[in-house]
Amino acid sequence: MDRLLFSSLAAAKTQSTVRAQLTNDLANVSTPGFKKSFNHVLLRAVKVTADYGYQTRYQPTVASSNIVDLQAGRTNFTGRALDIAMEEKTVMGVVIEDGQTAFTRRGDIKLRADGTLVLGNNLVVAGEGGEPIVAPPETIITITREGIVNSTLPDQPEAPPVPVGQILLRDASEQVLARREDGLYEPKGANGGGGDFDNGPGLVSVQVGTLEGSNVSAIEAMVRLIDFSRSFESQINVIKESKDNDKTGATMMRTS
Repeated sequence: MDRLLFSSLAAAKTQSTVRAQLTNDLANVSTPGFKKSFNHVLLRAVKVTADYGYQTRYQPTVASSNIVDLQAGRTNFTGRALDIAMEEKTVMGVVIEDGQTAFTRRGDIKLRADGTLVLGNNLVVAGEGGEPIVAPPETIITITREGIVNSTLPDQPEAPPVPVGQILLRDASEQVLARREDGLYEPKGANGGGGDFDNGPGLVSVQVGTLEGSNVSAIEAMVRLIDFSRSFESQINVIKESKDNDKTGATMMRTS
């Protein structure tokens, strides 16, 4: 009886974690550059420590990290000079509240009133050194495939562009990234502290004038969510039936 309850409870906890990930993925189907999480939930055995019961009993518990799947989403052409879509496993750095760096695949860049480059959700775009990139006033801003931000004067369109800064781009092909509570990415093990990581061997580049959509398939996520919901209900029913059987057995023992 106990083994059945432990197994059902572990399965219910695991399915609850996966359902939460799927729900978050579905909520961000239309978010530019959103990346779904890995659908694998790892389990580890944890010994139950108590002054009673079997000392050899182990209970499987969820040991899952919210790992980001960097598979590319659909690219949508916008023609806007400040819209960029990161290629391959490239990620872009942004400045978070404590001055540290986190990463994203969102690329809808715009200029704030003071000339600072920010994303559509008002996160500040990070330069190569982790600092904000500020464009000179009354200039035209362009971005190269390498992430270099250039400025030109409107009355001097043929003049050579002046570099303003280099967007912080990293190749994450050899770096495992975990999703933070704010939806941004950080190296696995940073535990919410953010931070930069060593660039991978791949070429970092962006497509200008395009935006990457979410890599979440709404149909696939809905089907999996329904499947996990049914399985979760089945595990809860097993636990309830085990409880009823235990009560029935105890009643029979008292009357015998």
